Amino acid sequence: METEQTMEQRLGVELEELRRCILFRNMTDEEIRSALEAVSARRAGYARRAVIGQDGDPLEEVALILSGNLHLTHADAAGNSNLMDVLGPGDTLGELNAVGGYRLHSTITAASAAELLFFRVDRLLRANRLTDPGQIRFVQNLTLAVAQKAQRLTKKLEDSIRRTTRERLQDYLSAQYHKAGSRTFVIPLNRQDLADFLFVDRSAMSNELCKMRDEGLLKFEKSRFELLVQMPITDHEPDPNEE
Repeated sequence: METEQTMEQRLGVELEELRRCILFRNMTDEEIRSALEAVSARRAGYARRAVIGQDGDPLEEVALILSGNLHLTHADAAGNSNLMDVLGPGDTLGELNAVGGYRLHSTITAASAAELLFFRVDRLLRANRLTDPGQIRFVQNLTLAVAQKAQRLTKKLEDSIRRTTRERLQDYLSAQYHKAGSRTFVIPLNRQDLADFLFVDRSAMSNELCKMRDEGLLKFEKSRFELLVQMPITDHEPDPNEE
């Protein structure tokens, strides 16, 4: 007699892996399974350069990136494609769209082969009353995820109005330092993508990186960086919801 598979086995994920994501933080195994069932969790894989969502499309599900990197781009009136964000394993996508009913304002493309988990959160949000502990905890965590995404967008706006190329590089590298927890890290962008993401000219950015290297602030080789400073280059505001 075959043993019935658990929800995580059907999805091909480990519960501990999910627990590292904000959506399942501080949840027991049974609470996670209950939440996954309630939001009709499904897994989908995408090849490199596959388009996951187009600018202007509705997005009714929240997604968790299990592996790979995604690029979010937006085309301006002149047809120029601007890199708005880069997401990787553990990041979530679509919170504002699924919760608020907003259409996408960017095109989502797999920068590498990627695996995602999708959740129909509207089924919980429309419920008149939630009594299941796992579902209640999931909705609470979803609220935090929406707040984090709003904070991320605010930070992106602040970065975009910084005047100099160096300031933008400093902020980006400082954020990568904190994310990696090490002065040595690999960024998920090549030089052109980094310039697009920072809204700067590639040549000017490369020149500034060389100046920072010559000043003893950092070392770099392709996408690998090492910060040669005792403290982060710029101040970093810790997320009160990060463990």
